[in-house]
Amino acid sequence: MHRDTSWDPSPVRGTVQLTAQFLLTVVYAPFHWALCLVLVLGIVVVGMFLEIISWIPGVETGFMKLIDAVFTVVPMWPLWFVTLPELRHEGDEEFYRERVERQLTRHLRAKAPQRTLHVGRRKYRALGAGYVVEAAGRHGWELSPGARSDPWREVELVRPPALDGAAPSAAGAAPSGSR
Repeated sequence: MHRDTSWDPSPVRGTVQLTAQFLLTVVYAPFHWALCLVLVLGIVVVGMFLEIISWIPGVETGFMKLIDAVFTVVPMWPLWFVTLPELRHEGDEEFYRERVERQLTRHLRAKAPQRTLHVGRRKYRALGAGYVVEAAGRHGWELSPGARSDPWREVELVRPPALDGAAPSAAGAAPSGSR
């Protein structure tokens, strides 16, 4: 039987590949963000016109689906982008462990804690999505029910209503096939 490796750490990329991706990121990122800005402005303009006909049932729901679809196709940070810290710390488990912990604890200290948290792959690349679920359990988060998490892109976590305002649990549950 084939073992699901999507929850395991990503392989370390070679220096040449990583450097090429970093240089492409530096050159292409301003154009990409300009495209995102144009898309946001276009969505705002469409939203203003849709506000006029918002009395029609389903218009708002359809508009929100449109926004989700647009930014799924054109994300602000594509997976292939490589930042300078990622270039310097490729494969460094401690660096990625700190990134995951920082993201998990930042949302716990917020004045209005979120119920859903998305942890992108660039935060856990050297550790794997299985580590994120394990660490999230220690902070009171759980893997989102359903097939919403894609370990190759991001892990979606939810905060159970019973834990809001309570101390995080000491144990976390990892999905099958994880580390």
